[in-house]
Amino acid sequence: MNKTFAIQHIWFNNQDAEVTLVGRMQDDVLFYESKLVIRMSQLNGLVSKLQKTLGIEVSDYMCRFELGFITEYEIKFPESAQVFLDLQEIIGLGKEAVRKIVA
Repeated sequence: MNKTFAIQHIWFNNQDAEVTLVGRMQDDVLFYESKLVIRMSQLNGLVSKLQKTLGIEVSDYMCRFELGFITEYEIKFPESAQVFLDLQEIIGLGKEAVRKIVA
């Protein structure tokens, strides 16, 4: 069975090339909280995938925080909008995540 990941939060800022995904990983019958770090260039594809799969507008769930020269963004999905996606769809086929942070 492939690993799947349900995204609960997406964090990124305007100064970094990485995006942090927080959610629940499913590996066979094992479920655990985890974080993934992907490249900013992959975020657009992920947002498109989520919008098509869930039929929602992701920007409706986005908050913006001004911290001096840095602007932080958080996308927090309600439980009804959390769906398990194949891990390879999230990180991209043939690509590896920048880092896998596993709890």
